[in-house]
Amino acid sequence: MFCVDVWLEIICKKIKEKFNQRILFIGYQGSYRRGEASDTSDIDMVVILDKVDIEDLKKYKEIVSSMDNSDKACGFIGGAQELKNWSSAEVFQLYNDTKALYGNLDDIVQKPDKKDAAQAVCIGAQGMYHAACHSFLYSDDLKRSLYELYKQLFFILQAKYFIESGEYILSKKELFQKLSGVEKKMTGICLNRDEIFNYDPKDVESAYCMLIEFCSQQIRGL
Repeated sequence: MFCVDVWLEIICKKIKEKFNQRILFIGYQGSYRRGEASDTSDIDMVVILDKVDIEDLKKYKEIVSSMDNSDKACGFIGGAQELKNWSSAEVFQLYNDTKALYGNLDDIVQKPDKKDAAQAVCIGAQGMYHAACHSFLYSDDLKRSLYELYKQLFFILQAKYFIESGEYILSKKELFQKLSGVEKKMTGICLNRDEIFNYDPKDVESAYCMLIEFCSQQIRGL
C-alpha cells in the first residue's frame, strides 16, 4: 500500500544528500497536502535551491527516477532569487498551500497579504473567463473542459474567501461549509467534479453560465 509520508521522507533525504547546503526549502502541496488525494493523484513537490541550472535539473531528475512510484512526482523546483521576484498572485497560493518538510518559506519570500490575494483572484478570473468562453465555443468535449475549469476555480474561491475573512481554507470540503449562495454551489461542483460527466446539456450550460458570470464579476470588481 502506498504511503505518501514514507515517500516524502525518502525523497527529502535524497534531495538533501544530493544538494547539501544548497537546499533552502522542501515542501509539498496539492491534493495530498489538502487531504483530498486519490489513487491517481500526483505529489506536488516544492523544492527551492540557492539557484537552479540545467545540471541541477538533471540531478533532481535522477532523484525522482530513483523513487518508487516516480510517476507520481511533479511540482515546482526553482532558485531562491527567482521565487523572491515571482508574481505575488502566484506566491499567495504557493505560500499558503505548501507544507514545509525542510526549511521555511518565510526565509525566502514575504508572507502574502490580502492585496496579493486580490491580485490572485483578478488574474485567475481573467484567465478562467477567457478559457471558459473559448472552450464553450470550440471544445469538442464540453464536460472534460468544464471538469478542468472547475478544478482551477477552487483556487479563486479560496483566495476570495481569504480576502473577505482573513482565513485561508485548505480543503474544498471545509470551504464548502463556509460559503453560501452561488459560491457554495460552485464549490460543491469543485468538490464533486466527477459528477460533471453525468451532466445533461442543460446542466453543462448552467455550470458554464455560472462560471463565466462569476469571473466577469471578479474582473469588473463587483
